[in-house]
Amino acid sequence: MTVNGPRVFIIDDHADFRRLLGHHVTARWPDAAVQYYDPVISGRLPQAFSGAGSDVVLLGHPAAHGDALDWLRQLRRTPRFPPVVFLGSGDERQIVAAIKAGAVDYITRSGLSHPRLVEAIEQALAACQPGESARPRALEPAVSGLPGLPGYELVRTLSEGDVASVHLTRERATGRLAVLKVLRQVPDSGGEKHFDRFLQEYELIARVDHPNVVRIFDLGIADDHAYIAMEYCSRGSLKRRIAAGMSGEQAFASMQVMAAALGALHAVGIYHRDLKPTNVMFREDDSLVLIDFGLAKQAQFKAGITGTGAIFGTPYYMSPEQGEGNAVDQRSDIYSLGIVFYEMLTGRKPYDGPAAMSVIIQHRDAPLPRLPDPLAHFQPALDRMLAKDPAGRFQSIAEVLAWRPETGPAAASGKGH
Repeated sequence: MTVNGPRVFIIDDHADFRRLLGHHVTARWPDAAVQYYDPVISGRLPQAFSGAGSDVVLLGHPAAHGDALDWLRQLRRTPRFPPVVFLGSGDERQIVAAIKAGAVDYITRSGLSHPRLVEAIEQALAACQPGESARPRALEPAVSGLPGLPGYELVRTLSEGDVASVHLTRERATGRLAVLKVLRQVPDSGGEKHFDRFLQEYELIARVDHPNVVRIFDLGIADDHAYIAMEYCSRGSLKRRIAAGMSGEQAFASMQVMAAALGALHAVGIYHRDLKPTNVMFREDDSLVLIDFGLAKQAQFKAGITGTGAIFGTPYYMSPEQGEGNAVDQRSDIYSLGIVFYEMLTGRKPYDGPAAMSVIIQHRDAPLPRLPDPLAHFQPALDRMLAKDPAGRFQSIAEVLAWRPETGPAAASGKGH
């Protein structure tokens, strides 16, 4: 988000739809600068169009002058072009093609809503690749560097929390992009527990060599700040793909990749404990990566760092035993994986409520969620993954990976929502 509101460039054949998109933008950002482009009147954008005056482009339906995917490919070939949110029909092949062509997000026209569009624009602004927008504002932070952390230039701050902040940076020596997680407290400033837990996070992940677990580049301490440098995943999170819609086959394949990554963690005594769509990212080559092990816990550790009985994690994806503050093992991660699998299949969470405690209670007491008939061949796996009693679940990731639907995953080609 910019100081004076984002600059949004809207492309679509239909005047009413352009105005609707503009209304959503200005309702969220009253001082946004919105520019409309009508392909029917103005024709195709010239090859030299750079998008330099915009922060994000909303690309709708320019069918009067070529396919929208052709427009997207042309725009994304332009150096320093701003991020593009694609608004399409919802056809599965179009969704895949748009993401591969470089769209930062995909929204179905029929599924357009104010929260969904605002979320897409905010994520597009936050995930903008360094140098993609010609706006000097996006490049200025890299000049000053990241204070107190020599060797890294700040590109953009991704998040700020009470315990840690997360920054997208560039390594001065290599030019490589890296995400820095910077701890605010250090031992001599009263933050011993956070510091120990932060170092534990690094040590745990550094022991895992798996293609679907985030790569750690460096650990350091500078100017009373501890930091971890890890790889940057440029293609966004699983949350975005769930919102765009996934086929049963895609959901099953992604679940298995996540399971294999969890298996690598479990093999060295690590539990993730915070598996959720926003902690599943995609690299530039579209490979899936598990991230954010701030809640990871070695199997042989007691709760000395986090505190016995403390509840950590996200209620929507939390196992019943974790929600009650009880001891967890690999079966808790399997439960969370089942929740994510259900959301990939259906586009919605199985349990929801107005408060965290109401969701936690549903995980413990509510009936197991049921899949619609076209996806019912995945129900046996979900029943095993989401059993309330850990003894009723798959007992290991190996059992999850060994399971196959009777009709085969290829049969689940229809959308779950």
